[in-house]
Amino acid sequence: MTTPIVSPLTIDQKRQFDEQGYCIVPDLFSSGEIAKIEAFFEQYKHIGGRVFDGDLTYEEVDPSQRQVRAMNPHRYSQQVVDWLVHPNVAAVLEELLDKPALAAQTMYYFKPPGAKGQGMHQDNFYLVAQPATCIAAWTAIDEADVENGCLYVVPGSHRGDILCPSERSKERWLNYGDSHIGQFPRDQKPVPVQVPRGSTMFFGGNLIHGSGPNRTSDRWRRTFIGHYIDEASEQVAKWYHPVLDMRGAVVSSVQQYEGGGPCGDGWRGAEH
Repeated sequence: MTTPIVSPLTIDQKRQFDEQGYCIVPDLFSSGEIAKIEAFFEQYKHIGGRVFDGDLTYEEVDPSQRQVRAMNPHRYSQQVVDWLVHPNVAAVLEELLDKPALAAQTMYYFKPPGAKGQGMHQDNFYLVAQPATCIAAWTAIDEADVENGCLYVVPGSHRGDILCPSERSKERWLNYGDSHIGQFPRDQKPVPVQVPRGSTMFFGGNLIHGSGPNRTSDRWRRTFIGHYIDEASEQVAKWYHPVLDMRGAVVSSVQQYEGGGPCGDGWRGAEH
């Protein structure tokens, strides 16, 4: 495991996170660690059991209908736990949160050529972390650009409230390439965020974001993602329970929440 970096964020990175809701930090994982993550998930594709989106196996996932993504692989592998609580990631999170982080979720996106994008959404709509919010650490295993389906974000939207679905978007839930947000702010325009291989993008739980489709014929857009809450959090949606401290131990103080958060009991959090 890499020794924690001394100064996790530059002044500009911290300012960008505070003002725009996201920042990109290079080289938190070494090139060797990135290669190990890539190799691990090439094997993980064929793990027994239904551990992919929609409770499917890798072979059952149709990329034209669903994201090709492993859900919570840290629940099946200590190696993934080690990457989730990586000391360099922990150091950045502690600076962004002003307190130690707790780890709530892992995902690994394969996003093969031709895969659809992901609808615009806010992470804390799903995690329902209270009283604060959550932060994502999105590490590019492949270079992510407009052509292979990088993230799009609405800069500054992290300062706003959680936006609830409309009746129409309830029916679609979170169809990829669409938006589940009922009244999308017309004056706010999503912008693409390109991330080099090995760099990690951090963004807040209220930031509106999604991703474009992979329009290439021969390039993947693989990503390792962790979702985190701060140690003062009192609750998180049941899908993300239990949470871990940044040593990888289960934390008992965070309660499992089954309510609907700010959008009412019709919405009780979900994996996303």
